[in-house]
Formats: sequence, C-alpha cells, structure tokens
Amino acid sequence: MTSRPQAAPLALLLSALVLALCLAPASAGQTFVDRLDPDDLRVVSYNVLWDTIFPNEDPLQAAKFVRVVAALDADVWCIQEIGYSTHVSVVISLFNDIAPLGAGAGWYGHKEGDCVIISRWPLSMQATSTIPAGDKGLAMALVDLPDADWPVDLYVMNNHYKCCGGNDHRRQKQSDAIVSWMRDARTAGGFIDLPAGTPMMVLGDLNIVDSFQPAQTLIDGDIIDEAAFGPDSPPDWDGSDALDIQPLHNVVGPADWTWFTPGPYPPGRLDFVITTDSVLQSVYDYSLNTTSMSPAQLSASGLLANDVTIDSAGLAFDHLPLVTDYRADASPWSDLGGALAGTAGEPALQGGGSLAGGSVVSLSLSAARPGASTALVIGFALLQVGFKGGVLVPSPDDVVFGLSTDGAGELVILDTWPAGIPSGLSFFAQHWITDPVGPQGFAASNGLQGTTP
Repeated sequence: MTSRPQAAPLALLLSALVLALCLAPASAGQTFVDRLDPDDLRVVSYNVLWDTIFPNEDPLQAAKFVRVVAALDADVWCIQEIGYSTHVSVVISLFNDIAPLGAGAGWYGHKEGDCVIISRWPLSMQATSTIPAGDKGLAMALVDLPDADWPVDLYVMNNHYKCCGGNDHRRQKQSDAIVSWMRDARTAGGFIDLPAGTPMMVLGDLNIVDSFQPAQTLIDGDIIDEAAFGPDSPPDWDGSDALDIQPLHNVVGPADWTWFTPGPYPPGRLDFVITTDSVLQSVYDYSLNTTSMSPAQLSASGLLANDVTIDSAGLAFDHLPLVTDYRADASPWSDLGGALAGTAGEPALQGGGSLAGGSVVSLSLSAARPGASTALVIGFALLQVGFKGGVLVPSPDDVVFGLSTDGAGELVILDTWPAGIPSGLSFFAQHWITDPVGPQGFAASNGLQGTTP
C-alpha cells in the first residue's frame, strides 16, 4: 500500500462499538461457560484426582464431575489420574452413561498410564510412547474431525509429568522427547508422519513447580539433551514457537493458577495447553473456577459453587479444568461481497489484525478511483438493501465522511483495538466511493465483517 495510514476514522468505529456494547442485550441463558459458536471444537484438559469421577469410588465427587461434563459439553476430553489398572472401556462407559451422544453413537477412548483421551470422534494413530522414549508414557492419538467442517484432523498428546520438587530432569526429558516426536511428525520418514499442517496439541498436568524450562521447551523447541533427542526444533509447522494458551479463571481472570490445596504450597499453574497455532487458533479459553461464579451464572450453567473442589468447604481444589475452543476458519474477517464496480473495477476492502485487545487493526481499501472521496459505512447489523445501483451491506449506524483515496486508489486506516471488548461481537463495514463510472456516480467496496475472538 502506498497510502498514508489514517487513524481517526477507525477511532470513531471503536467509539461506536463501545456504544453498541452498552445498548446490546446479552444472549438469554448464555454465560461464559458456553461456546461462542455451537460449531466450535471444544477440548478440555482435567486432572480428576485418581478415579474420583466414578460413583463407586467417590459418589460426591462423581456427581460434581457429571455436572462439569454437562456444563462444558466438550468434544474431546484429556483426563489425567485415571487409575493405572482402570481399563479405558470403563471411562468410555462412564461417558456414554453421563453424556450420551444419541443416535446410536458412542464415545471413543485411548489410555496410557493414568492419561485418557475421550473423543466423540474416532481416534487413529494411537500411541503410548514417543521414540526415543521420554520419562513416562503418554496418550497420543489423531482425532478424526468431521471432514465437512475441518480440512485437517487434530493430533493430541495428553500428559501427566512427574510431580514435585527435585524432578526437573525428569520433566525436561519428557519435554525433549515430545519436541523430538513433533519434529519427526512434521518430516517424512522416521516413526511418525502427519499430513502437512495437521494441528498438534500438547496438554495435561505438566507439574511445573521448579524451573519453567520443561514448559519452555514445548513452546520454543529448545531441546536440552540434544545428544539423546536431536537438535532444537521449533514445534510449529511454519518454524515458529508453539502457543502457550494460558487460560484465565472464568475468562476474565486475573488468576491463572490451576492447582491449589491449603498447606505450605502456594497456588500453582501446573496444567497447560500448548498448540501449533499457525494451523489451529484458539478462539476462546478459560479455566473453570465454580467458586467464583455468581449465583446466576451457576444456575444458568447447571453447576454448584463447589463443583471444581475436592472438599465441601470450597477450599481445596486439586486441579481446575482447562477449556479451549477452536474454529475451522479462525480468521476474524469475512468478505461478504456486494462490491459495485467503478473506474478500476470492483473496489476491495480487507481487514487486518486479530481484533484481540491491544492489537493493531487495519481497514485497507484498494482498486478504487484514484483521488476519490469516500465514505466509510459502519454498522452492527447486516442490512443488504439496494442503494445507488448497488448493495448497501451494513446498517448505517455510523458514516465517516471526509476520506479520500491516494493516487493509486488506495486508503489504509489503522488503529489499536481496545481491551475489554466481549468475544463474538460482530461489526460490518463498507466504503462508498465517488466514481462517475458507477451507475449513479458511485462505486462500492465489498462488505466486510469483523468478529472479535
């Protein structure tokens, strides 16, 4: 782009956005527990404290688990601390009882040690150890996501690292082995080959209590024991770091600890979800802490205040469930069409930036008449009515006049997206440009939809 970026018009958009937030009612019956979109893929990691999810082991905790499963309604569960002697069929049977899928469908499962993957879709490429082996076994499998919605499947690595102080070397060995395995998965030959671009996810109870390095290795691929596990290897498909999602309590935080029990140890962030985010982006995440939910939130979600605790007083938590949602098309921008051709053909409006708080956002117009006056129409509803021989895509809740394209027929508007905008809020934008070639003296860009992650 050769045009000089402009900021003021997008600042007006943000002002209008804040106003819309004040006026827009919340969806009835919806709380932060729910998906932003019912079609989003939900994955939950949860250390459940040694078989307490089974009624014959601990009826009180088992009843809590039933409510948590119903409220979170996940597609894939990665569970830790299922007894070593408990067969995976027992866990599958439990899910079929407490969360039936209907229409004759049933849950699928894979287990290694105390780690279990439970999925509503089939699991293939099941494995219980990396090669070379790490410190412990782990449950690994490829989740066969529905082809109609997902162009790729999801490779999951569910872990429970060695606990407690003094065992960093064991945790580091496990991370080194996983990064080596992910390198093998991305390259032809060796012991595992994944189709190019297959998202990979490392999650579970990593027991990070001394050095952060074992977790850092999973993020940046810095293998410590290269003699045993080979050279450093950034885990993502594009050669970049993986993403440590770091869910906050009930979305807003600010706490991010995942384990706490009264005693000499402070709350700790022991549980992680780390993904190859160049090919799979999280659109929503949180750690569930029912003790800090409002009565209205609890009622709407079918939960009780102590459902994530292991006592009746709500003081001892053991671990919190980590919730992450994903979308097949994670881009916050959608081209809605509706362009009206002018001097240079159909003007094109593109959005840039993640729409995450603090990120730089751009609205870029191209292929418009050079040196033309243009008005940016901004709305919070999709109108799509006939106008000036074309289609007015957004509702005209705000119209920014006084803009003009440069000598190349381009205009770029930049600003910083504010924090605190709720997820899932959509707005619509379209440029209308003075152009004598247009049917009524105007050309128009395509309509553009932006949706906050």
